Amino acid sequence: MGNRGKIDNYTISLPAISSYIPVMDLIKKHIAGYILFSILFGGFPESIEDIDGNIINLKELTAKKTVAVITMKSPDCPVCQTQILRIMQIFDRLSACSVTFLILAPGPIEKLREAKELTKFPFPFIIDEKLKIARSLNLLLNNTQILPSIFILNEKLGVEWLQRGRNALYFGDPELMKRLKCEGWI
Repeated sequence: MGNRGKIDNYTISLPAISSYIPVMDLIKKHIAGYILFSILFGGFPESIEDIDGNIINLKELTAKKTVAVITMKSPDCPVCQTQILRIMQIFDRLSACSVTFLILAPGPIEKLREAKELTKFPFPFIIDEKLKIARSLNLLLNNTQILPSIFILNEKLGVEWLQRGRNALYFGDPELMKRLKCEGWI
């Protein structure tokens, strides 16, 4: 009870708080604008260049096939490379599902070429310049790495389905197979 008078005497004047209200409103507007901008303009462009210099028209590709994107944390990520090898092992079963793949990873290009050669994955590998795509999809692990994920692009080049995360014990393949409605997954 002896401290009660001291606590009751501590007050914040309303003018001190009210000066922060416009600042908070401005911050909320900027955050809402950023989210709206990311939704409208983020993600994948209509066409993109792979590491071999081929231009891929994503609008046409998504209209013809299901496009699954596998992200790599970094080109030398062993778990990410294992994910690609696992997909390669079941590719015959996946081909019946009319699915194609893209690999999205940070650079450098030399390391990504090494990963492509090591895995022998026959689909395009794309460098996410400045992690712009990963950032717009909220898939940044840190300033240099992408959160390992698998997602499916829709015809508007937005994410239709997403499975986040991967580790040496969990790859997310069963969820992808279920989403693709491909039978016979081991």
